[in-house]
Amino acid sequence: MANISWLFYKDYFSGICFSKGNESDEKLIKMKNAKITKAQLAIIETPFIKQRIKTLIQYPGLITGIGINHEASIEGEFKLGMHFDYTYGVPVVYGSSVKGLLRSIFPDSEEIINKEKGDEKAKQIKLRNAKIALIQKYLGKGFESIDVDKLKNNIFEGIKNIEDDGKINYYSVYERDVFFDAVIVKANKKNKILDSDSITPHKNPLQEPVPITFLKIASGCTLEFRFDLKLATINGIEVSAERKIALFKKILLDFGIGAKTNVGYGQLSE
Repeated sequence: MANISWLFYKDYFSGICFSKGNESDEKLIKMKNAKITKAQLAIIETPFIKQRIKTLIQYPGLITGIGINHEASIEGEFKLGMHFDYTYGVPVVYGSSVKGLLRSIFPDSEEIINKEKGDEKAKQIKLRNAKIALIQKYLGKGFESIDVDKLKNNIFEGIKNIEDDGKINYYSVYERDVFFDAVIVKANKKNKILDSDSITPHKNPLQEPVPITFLKIASGCTLEFRFDLKLATINGIEVSAERKIALFKKILLDFGIGAKTNVGYGQLSE
């Protein structure tokens, strides 16, 4: 019944001697790894959720928090970090990460692109136009001419409008779209929410790779994205909360979330 976050970040190295090649250290770490990967799901509920997107995590799983240091040079240890809910201790994808992923699919502004020069500027213009077309396609019929820059500002910056003199009018914090943490709502068929994995980078092409063992959210788990989205009006075109949810769902299913999506992690399905 222990909190997984406490087991992973506080208790993990307790009782370790930190002597190189110490078999007792390796044995203890192996036991702690088993305890963590056998941890069961605690359901996180909140009354503030207005919209939800349920997705299934595909093989090989989902990785979060690998930028957090979690290494003491002990054989078999989990060397990469992970994000956990502070209270419940279960793995989550932070709302800021969800918001960042969704925002990254929207185009950069023309002001940012105009700072580039030559071939790089041409490349960024082409990418911007492709992203605008993609967002309009995801929004569907009736949104072919919507101003994607204004929609991006509305959703991610809380900007109501920009006046002719450049003054920016913002929504109040109560009127802005809210991105909650994405949480696991159902374990996989083996009743697991966590699993171990390894990557084997080659520091030298003529030497054996050094495996890096890490913790991941297990494939087959149901991950729920949670929001409190509001109606937006962009140049007379209404974008409902339901339309935003449909847009976000298409982005998440097409692009995935978390680290190392380019090698298959963090891929999602209906």
